[in-house]
Amino acid sequence: MKKLIFLFVVSGTLFTSCTKEETPDTQKPVITVTSPAGDHLDKAPGDTLNLAALLTDNTELLNAKIDIHVAGDHGHKVTGEGWEWAKVYTIGGLEHTLSETVVIPTDAEIGEYHITFEATDKAGNAATPVVIELHID
Repeated sequence: MKKLIFLFVVSGTLFTSCTKEETPDTQKPVITVTSPAGDHLDKAPGDTLNLAALLTDNTELLNAKIDIHVAGDHGHKVTGEGWEWAKVYTIGGLEHTLSETVVIPTDAEIGEYHITFEATDKAGNAATPVVIELHID
């Protein structure tokens, strides 16, 4: 009986230790912005921004971010500190849709801004960020 138990233990160990090694995930998530359309947007203080993007990954998404900030040395400079807005999302799965409605403050400074969409998967791979130019005038 002891020999039979020993055979089961040894054979079980052999089967579990011979599992195929997992291939590391090196594929970046993909961001497809669905709103706004195009790479440039003209708005005024008090206007509404409808922001949306589809995020996909081959294994599993982890987090995402939408960020609005001053563009810096592009085109019309913002003279003060400008207006900023950001939101970070904890997500999962192979696909996720981000959707936000953001109202530009009525006192937002006139000038050039960036709307940036970012995503990372569970393996730490970062998507190529998508940047939309936003001109507030």
